[in-house]
Amino acid sequence: MKIQSFASRLIPFFLIFTCFGLRAETTVVMLGTGVPAVNLHRAGQGILVVVDKSLYLFEAGPGALRNMDALKDQAFMPKVSSFSFGGETAYTLLDKVFITHLDSDHVLGLPELLLRPWTLGRENKVQVVGPKGTKSMVHHILKGYREDIDHRLYGSQPANPTGYRADVTEIDEEGMVYQDDKVIVSSFYVPHGDWDEGMSVGYRIETRDGKTIVLSGDTRQPESLEIYQGVDLLIHEVIGEATLSRMPPSWQYYMLDAHTSTSQLAEIAETVQPGMLVLNHVIADEVSEVQTEMGELYSGEFKIANDLDIYHW
Repeated sequence: MKIQSFASRLIPFFLIFTCFGLRAETTVVMLGTGVPAVNLHRAGQGILVVVDKSLYLFEAGPGALRNMDALKDQAFMPKVSSFSFGGETAYTLLDKVFITHLDSDHVLGLPELLLRPWTLGRENKVQVVGPKGTKSMVHHILKGYREDIDHRLYGSQPANPTGYRADVTEIDEEGMVYQDDKVIVSSFYVPHGDWDEGMSVGYRIETRDGKTIVLSGDTRQPESLEIYQGVDLLIHEVIGEATLSRMPPSWQYYMLDAHTSTSQLAEIAETVQPGMLVLNHVIADEVSEVQTEMGELYSGEFKIANDLDIYHW
């Protein structure tokens, strides 16, 4: 792991903000909390981190972008005074996305993210960070929508030539993958089924006011918890024990190789003691079963994520 040495490099960066007395406001919004199964009340995976009105999207599951519309009157969201079919929208400022892995339920919203904000006026290229294969996926998405793109570019619609494009960074080692004046984002490898090492990652986000958020991505119980240490908000996937017990043996084997059970997550949380534990991507026949299981196994505070839950501190 390179996170420890990476963290030491962050100290001068944050001292700059401390010395000048600058403060940041950090908000995390669960845009989508779903799993592969279609659920009327849960969009696909999408976690929006907002720092001083700058937007950082983690995951691009189906329907997550749509839920941003519910945030337009929130004080922490940026206001956009420009033409759009839906009035004022922050879609056009959404130009940074971080993908944990290429399972379809985590990326089915990527075409929408690349194209819809562009049609509403986004001019910036989208910065996409993800594992190996992300460049190919983005290339083929844009290739598949070439007729639509050309129609807008060369027809009568006043479209700009940049806002649908993407600069893709593929992760080839653990450590820092993105930095600006408000956040530093680092990736770490996670074990997820038979994905090769490095093909599934989690993210640690550190804001300039010292907030730390860890997103587990899809993962079985990790061997090392170093990256989780000192975290203010741990957003972690989970599969319910009761649900697991009702599955055929072959599916039980697969799920435990790819996901974290409630007892395993409770063990993780008891060890690292996060400021807040949020259960996301909950695989369960009944979410209430997971609520009960975690309540019996974990002594700390936790919440089961629902779409449009907001964490602000």
